[in-house]
Amino acid sequence: MRTLALPLLPLSAAVAGPEWDDDRNPRTGDPLEVVFKPWYCPRCVEEERLPPQEKHLTMMRMDVRKLAEHLDLAKKWIVIETPHYRILSTIEGSKVKFKHSPYARADLERLKEIFPKLAIGRDVAILDEHERAHLYHIRLERLYAHFAALTDNKVPMLGMEAPYEVYLLGDYAEYHKLADDFLGRGQKMPGIQHHSKEKPNFNCFLTSEQQVAQTKGKGDELFSNWTMHNVAHNLVDGHGNYYRETWGWLEEGLAHYYERRENERYNTFCWTEGKPPAEFLKPDWESTIYNMVRRGKDPPLSNWCEKLQPGELTGAENGVSWSIVKWLVETEPIRFTKMLQKLDDYENKPNSEACIQFAFGCSPTVLHQRWREYVLEKYKK
Repeated sequence: MRTLALPLLPLSAAVAGPEWDDDRNPRTGDPLEVVFKPWYCPRCVEEERLPPQEKHLTMMRMDVRKLAEHLDLAKKWIVIETPHYRILSTIEGSKVKFKHSPYARADLERLKEIFPKLAIGRDVAILDEHERAHLYHIRLERLYAHFAALTDNKVPMLGMEAPYEVYLLGDYAEYHKLADDFLGRGQKMPGIQHHSKEKPNFNCFLTSEQQVAQTKGKGDELFSNWTMHNVAHNLVDGHGNYYRETWGWLEEGLAHYYERRENERYNTFCWTEGKPPAEFLKPDWESTIYNMVRRGKDPPLSNWCEKLQPGELTGAENGVSWSIVKWLVETEPIRFTKMLQKLDDYENKPNSEACIQFAFGCSPTVLHQRWREYVLEKYKK
């Protein structure tokens, strides 16, 4: 009997397999280029992960050190400037399991470029607060890279004038004080998206892991879905510098699309959507959508495509928004981008129907029918 000689794999590959899932460019299908360097982090400088340097970072339009003092951050806070974000974090360390996201292993391998001694087990990594803050640095840059590739947007910050600001706060008191003192709208909800139009134009997302745990559930996997959903809102709004309204179906559909790419189990419904729709509380949204379409219960896109606020959408319309966006992104990414770019025609201010006609050469009614045919073919189990 002839014996085949198999090539020897590195120990890490033998344990985890020679390859793992990584994100893909939505327009080409090639591996997604995630640019998470260079970065600046005072803690990294202290730990000699970066050469000696000092930068004066501003967040909420003030020196971040004064901001931390104003917020009376009791913990040792972490601030990171990445190519497209400024992140202030007081969240604690956590376990990160491979099963929680198809991109978990690739994200952790990137994290090892910052923390070479990071131990990655067979299916889990245990991160301290510094490592976890940088994991979000990498996750958010991956989100940015995917959206920028999808929209073919090569403009710095997608058109914004300053980096996107993300506040990952551990305690609710920190979050509430930040919202009260700087945004003037503290609330019981665990997250706020905010846009400031004064120069330099920027937008931000604030959240409290403590409040997320109390209202939605504990665990990094759930907090990650929550964060990606909300920051996706910021990126959609930041595209073209924010000086226009985005239709509710497009913005909320994209937010759900990016959240569910991380994990379909931990669905996020932000406060602007109102009460979470009962029909979409379970992870299997495709079966719900399929049954709606099969029974003719799907609300026609033409009836609600002009609604501007996510809160105006019904539960069924929110779910259909996700499915339509996912279908367009994964099958018509170039036309999808053309539609979004038409939205930034400030001179003519086209509505949703005009943008759909411009990109797809059809009315919302015809687009909806094409989507229905796709659902009946692809979602059937």
